[in-house]
Amino acid sequence: MLAWLSNKTTPLSHIVQTFNQTALPAGGVRAADCPFLVIDLELTGLNAKQDHIVSLGWLPVRQHEIVLSEARHYLVHSPVSVGQSAVFHGLHDKDFDKALDLAEVLTELLQRYAGYIFVAHHCQLDCRFLEVASQRIFGKAAKFSFIDTLNIELYRMQKQGIVMKKDALRLPQCLSRHKLPQSTQHHALADAYSCALLLLSQLKHSHADITLADLQLQSR
Repeated sequence: MLAWLSNKTTPLSHIVQTFNQTALPAGGVRAADCPFLVIDLELTGLNAKQDHIVSLGWLPVRQHEIVLSEARHYLVHSPVSVGQSAVFHGLHDKDFDKALDLAEVLTELLQRYAGYIFVAHHCQLDCRFLEVASQRIFGKAAKFSFIDTLNIELYRMQKQGIVMKKDALRLPQCLSRHKLPQSTQHHALADAYSCALLLLSQLKHSHADITLADLQLQSR
């Protein structure tokens, strides 16, 4: 199914090394010309060193279009019960009978999307879990370059002088403000798709030649 299954002689750390050494788009490149990968994780908790990824969803955005043919959603085995986290993501231990090992999923992610700018809503958590997981599995941490749609939205609202209400930056509220459709929350692929829609709307409301560096500045 995946390269790492058929080529076991390749050191696992080489997968991360190749990912980390693949060139990213330069800061001066128009954001519209950058390849993005929008990703969302479902987790057993918020501590990347103690908790676990139980689901990943992602889809690429290229040339201002969501590439649905490459959308992926995976359940992954957790070494512990999902416990009370099921209240948030709706996944229960019985749902993981056909789940994959996280190593398989991360191998596909790193091999197919080297050179992409990753995107998430409140990306710090996703980035940290992916870094810790890659370090644990491959013996070397993958270095991700992330754009955060939450911070971009914060930048937009502050620039427009909009008074922010409580929870104004949560994904559902951002979708509503941009008049975008709501989807099932806490489903990794559904949330990734919603985040992709938000990113495209944010780009639409920016100037046409906004660069990746501009976007990264807004994303800080």
